[in-house]
Amino acid sequence: MDLVEKGLHLFEKGKYQDARRVLSRAVDIAQEELKKGENQWRSKLGLLLDSRAACHQKLGDLDAALADARQQMALEPYKCKSYLRASKIHTLAGRDKDALEVLEAGVRRLERGKTKYGSRLQINERLFEKMTAEMEELRQKSLRDPAAKRRKVKSYDPLNYLPFELQATVFSHLDQSSIMSCLLVSRRWKQALESMPRLLHSPVLKRNLTLKELVKFLNFCRSRQCRSFETLSLSLRAVEESSMLKQLLSSGFEVKRLNLSLAKYDNFELAKLLSNSTTGRKMCASLKELSLSLPVVENGAGMTELLGYLGANITKLNIVITDLVLSKLVRREPSKIDLPQLRSLVIMVRPKLHEKLNRRLMRVLFANFTADNVQSLHLINCDVEAVTMQKVLERLQKLEHISADSCGALTLGEYLRWLSRNRVPLESLSMRESSLPRPASSVSDVDLRFLARLKSLSLENTSLNFHQLLLLLQSTNHQLRHLKLKANYKLIFTRSAFDTRIPSESTRPVSFREFLQAVPQLESLALIQCTNLTDSALRSLSAEMVNTSCPKGLKLLDLSANEVSGVGVIDLFQRPRSWLRLDQLLAHGCDLHPDTLSLLVRRGYCGNVQI
Repeated sequence: MDLVEKGLHLFEKGKYQDARRVLSRAVDIAQEELKKGENQWRSKLGLLLDSRAACHQKLGDLDAALADARQQMALEPYKCKSYLRASKIHTLAGRDKDALEVLEAGVRRLERGKTKYGSRLQINERLFEKMTAEMEELRQKSLRDPAAKRRKVKSYDPLNYLPFELQATVFSHLDQSSIMSCLLVSRRWKQALESMPRLLHSPVLKRNLTLKELVKFLNFCRSRQCRSFETLSLSLRAVEESSMLKQLLSSGFEVKRLNLSLAKYDNFELAKLLSNSTTGRKMCASLKELSLSLPVVENGAGMTELLGYLGANITKLNIVITDLVLSKLVRREPSKIDLPQLRSLVIMVRPKLHEKLNRRLMRVLFANFTADNVQSLHLINCDVEAVTMQKVLERLQKLEHISADSCGALTLGEYLRWLSRNRVPLESLSMRESSLPRPASSVSDVDLRFLARLKSLSLENTSLNFHQLLLLLQSTNHQLRHLKLKANYKLIFTRSAFDTRIPSESTRPVSFREFLQAVPQLESLALIQCTNLTDSALRSLSAEMVNTSCPKGLKLLDLSANEVSGVGVIDLFQRPRSWLRLDQLLAHGCDLHPDTLSLLVRRGYCGNVQI
């Protein structure tokens, strides 16, 4: 007796636990055989999934039953049984609307299949009639009860109404046996109980918190003898920010990681408040990590006056500047900032803020900022001058990760030239040049040997051609794992029919053979909004992947915003001797038919496809 028969036999005897265990083993075997190309296992896998869904249903595990039914629908989209099974599960869970949607989608799919394939498509007419009958019955039921769509099911779960403070107080009085019983009430109760210590020591309070709610929370923490937080996340109500900050800074709590979002309170006012609060300065000095979102007033000192209150032990600093204005009334001298333990620095300026103030703020900040041990640097919309950026990068001897997104008129070639002088062993590099007028990037005269350990490379809106890109890829010593290329207008993937120019070193299209041989260890590849990346280019890419057998470890491919269709995508997988199998394929904005997506998943080419 094989596993299928054994599982069905146990199911008929009512031994659902044993039947589910046997059927799960059979499903794993069928999936492995299907991946090897043994297509005769397809129908057997569909039967196994339906049988295991029935076991889940009998045991009351409706979520697992629905997951199996959905997997069967993806595997056999023209089988009626999977739609009926999913509809029944939704009905048992009280979701009549979802059950109706499943049946309607199934009927539409089967009717389109009849029109498209005619007599070649074998459909169980008896089950199809049952689908239509149940669909009409659910429609009539919804018409008889028109208020059902508007009516909300009242929940009597106390966790929906009691605040966190009261939940924690109630559960603190229970003994171990009662707590174990509470864990079995529902998934919601289990998650709440398991997260009580985490919520108490690392609270993420709701957005636009009021003063009354903050005071109540602080008093509750004092009553629980909790005087320190691992992580505290606060988004304060704009009209009460001043009073709430005074309450927080005078509370005497110790915080290791603070996430603070301010709408109106700026850096000047916050620095003034800290200068008058001893406990507030102590709190800032004890911080290990700080994420701060606030408007900034440029008064000559920029952000240095506020950041001067940070302690020497801080390791991570994230700053988001939401607004930028000039103060003409108050002028301050910048302060020197030395953060020797800082490892990660992120500065983000909201787009379209005052460009001159942006440039002045960055000049003052980096001229007085000393953090030579930074390993990760991320700058977003920071208008940094070339001289300033050169001095910063030449000081960072331990830099491993750098990301520069629209930082003034600086180009990729300039960044690489400055980094090469220190031979910084980068592991990740992400560059997005701005839309401002700038010189063309050139890396031909740069010593790129410092990129030998590079694992991740992302280039967007640069002026690199294929020759320069190849120099970059070859310098990584075949260690590159993740590559993203987006909107690099000089990087041409195939020549246009209207292009009559003779290809030169700067205009020749991408040679996929050289490209793939330079990145044999690639795990994810993103080719987004590329020049002339069409179905023809995908066919060339597929052919060279077969010829070079590179990259064998590719698991994610992103072809979004390109003029490719299902024909070119399928050719990537169906070419003779093609070995390509992906965990995820992204094709946002591409012309892919739903049947193409179903084919890619059904044949095991892709685990997940998103359009």
